[in-house]
Order: sequence, then C-alpha cells, then structure tokens
Amino acid sequence: MRRAFRSLQQTRSAWAALSLALACLLAWPAAGAAALRLHEVTVPLAGKTEADRAAAFSAALRTVVVRVSGRRAAATNRTVAAADPTRHVQRYSTTADGQLKVGFDGRSIEQLLQQAGLPVWPRERPVTTIDAAESDRSELQRAADARGLPVAFAGGAGGGGATVLAGRRVGAQYEWTFRHAGEAVTATGTAETGVDLAADTLAARYAPESTRSTNAVTIRVAGMQRLDAYSGLLAYLDSLSLVRSIDVESLERDVVQLRLAVRGDRTLLDRIVALDTRLQAVAETGDGTPAGVDFLYVP
Repeated sequence: MRRAFRSLQQTRSAWAALSLALACLLAWPAAGAAALRLHEVTVPLAGKTEADRAAAFSAALRTVVVRVSGRRAAATNRTVAAADPTRHVQRYSTTADGQLKVGFDGRSIEQLLQQAGLPVWPRERPVTTIDAAESDRSELQRAADARGLPVAFAGGAGGGGATVLAGRRVGAQYEWTFRHAGEAVTATGTAETGVDLAADTLAARYAPESTRSTNAVTIRVAGMQRLDAYSGLLAYLDSLSLVRSIDVESLERDVVQLRLAVRGDRTLLDRIVALDTRLQAVAETGDGTPAGVDFLYVP
C-alpha cells in the first residue's frame, strides 16, 4: 500500500480492526486515471551523444512538470530549469524509431514542484469530451497527452457529459468553448489552443495553490452499517492521490470520523470526490442523514 492506516483512537473493536485490515487489501481504480501516464514521456533524440541525451532528458522533464502541475509556465520555472533531470528519472529506454522514452519518479517530481513553488494537479482528472467537426484527432490527442488531459471524442450526434470542449471551424482556426462545473470559457485558435483552454481551466480548479503543502482535514462520513462499506471507504480514500494519510478518530453507529492529511485543502477534496459517486455531499443526499455529517458513502 502507498500509505499506512493508523490505529483507531476511540474505537478498538475487533470489527473495526478487521475492516481496517480488509481496507489494506482492496484497491479502487481512480476515474480517468487508468490510461493517464503523467510521469512517462517520449521525446525526440537528436543523436547518440551524451549532449543529445541530456537535451532529451531536459525536454522530457519540462513536459512532465507541465503535466503534473497543470501550469504551462512550469516548463520555464527557474528551479525546474536548474534541476538535473537524471536525478528524477526512474527508468528510460530508446525506442525503435530513435526516440527517448523516460519514466520519472512521481514523489521526486512532486518534491521538485514544491521546491519550485508550483502546485500539483491530482491524477483524478475528469475526461474531456472533444466535439469538433473536421478536426485532426491525432493532433488534438498529442496536445492532450502533452498536458496530461484525458480526452474522448464525441460521436456524430455531438458531445455529452459534464466536461466538454466544443470547437467550430472558422477558416483555418476554431472557435473553442469549454464547459465544466456549470461554467463556460472561450478562445479562438488552433487545436492546441483548445486543449490548453480545457487544461488551464481544469488546472485552475483542481490544482490550486493549496496543493503546495499538505494540510489536515477532518470529515464525518455516514453509511457505515456494514463491514464492507467501512473497508471500502478507507480503500477508496487511500486510492486518492491527494490523500497522504488517514487517521480513524471515531466510529459511532454508522458514522466514522476521519482525519486526513491531504495535498491541498477541504475545498479541493470536495471537488475531487465529486468526480466520483461513492462519496456524496450531505446537501445532495436529502433528509435522514445524521447531523454534523459531511458525506454519505455509497458503494
């Protein structure tokens, strides 16, 4: 497991201890993250010299810090520019077509971003549906890969879902509109312009300045009537990339109180769990939830 659960502070029952152990055995896939390789990149390799390889490593690092921070300016950050890329490399290889494939260590990259004063965009990212007639999908996909933006392409009937990038061709350019979380923003330009519009907007929402540090957040969750619900909740929270540790502070009837260490704050946690359906904000659940509860867990 990536993180260890700590002992219960108020509840010592065998039931809770067993469920805690089960949680460590469960794994939940993160929505939108399965095919998202944020720390792996393939870049051109100009030649076989050490200088060529060093230049390729630097280019790879610039791409990865943009993906992980969500900020295009990260590529020219002074701390990033001064860093030795090889200190953050976990593995690399040369492809059959002469490119350099590099895999960076996630923790090391986060430390570099923290030193550079840059935020971290959690890997739980909404899939953006791109609806743009006469567009070059391969060009859009390359731009999305460079930004760490998971995308899908709309069928002939048009785009759907809550996160949509719509493009209307006007001459050699597109008029882009990006919609997410009830808001819409626009831009005019190339395929890359549209992808940047979507990525910049999402990063502003999901990679706030609070991700520069780790903070304590306390939440109360209802729905713990069964052992599998309790263990499932802990496993789900542990799977979230912004959650760094979990303390179970109390368990009373069907409500558990948890103290989380998160890379970010409570607002970001609320936004990330809203991308899934397993933790529902109490305001959305209706009557019947005990007072003082933040979420209802729905397996």
